[in-house]
Amino acid sequence: MLTFLDNAKYAAAVNRNPHLKGVFVAEADKHLLRPDITALVAEDPKWCFFSLVSHLGRNKPRQPSVIAPSAQIHPSAVIAPEGVVIGENVSIEPNVTIMPDVSIGNGCKIRAGAVIGVDGFEHKRTSKGLLSVVHDGSVLINENVEIGPNNFIAKGFSYRPTVIGKDTKLDALVHYAHGVQCAEGCLIAANAMIAGNVSIGSRVWIGPSASISNRLTIGDNAFITIGAVVIRNVKPKEQVTGNFAIPHDKFLTLYKNGLKNA
Repeated sequence: MLTFLDNAKYAAAVNRNPHLKGVFVAEADKHLLRPDITALVAEDPKWCFFSLVSHLGRNKPRQPSVIAPSAQIHPSAVIAPEGVVIGENVSIEPNVTIMPDVSIGNGCKIRAGAVIGVDGFEHKRTSKGLLSVVHDGSVLINENVEIGPNNFIAKGFSYRPTVIGKDTKLDALVHYAHGVQCAEGCLIAANAMIAGNVSIGSRVWIGPSASISNRLTIGDNAFITIGAVVIRNVKPKEQVTGNFAIPHDKFLTLYKNGLKNA
């Protein structure tokens, strides 16, 4: 593996990873690396690393797109000529855009205006200015998924694919960021925002306008209520409410106490 080190405080974490063999690093910090790691000395390690990631994403080899004969695709939909696989009995409505590196399973429905497989929000501040990083990952949509109108489904990043599990249904205007992965049978209501690299279990309910911060884990059968702002992991079968979200029963107790004291 290859990474970068632009702050000496992370050197211990780099050295603990036995898989790392090369690190972009400033001249002043190269002595911090363990002996078997190759130090790739650079003026701006972050810029060098993410420029390489962008190069790999931009030049990723792809096969011609494959569309099953039974798929029903509206003439106004735009399907990338390379890197797309569309299964049997898929329905794609007007003005859908499907970019490269997207696989859509049998029986899926992609509603009008959805955009699938674009680069997510990944911009790095470097000594050379903002660097917008080209994504190197993919989108895997399993069988019988419904993607609602005007949904945004970002392509995976840093080799973590974006995954939507079998029988999952997304309502309108859902933001599903890069590397988000959900298991089977989830229901995600309108205007939900799921930030990058969130892991969602099976049969999870995410309510309207809920916001979930990045790199969290949401357990099986969890219930996230309307407008909740989730900044911590949610346990299996747990119901959370509020901003910031807490267990629903606790929220109701605090709410009732607040009414009494008003």
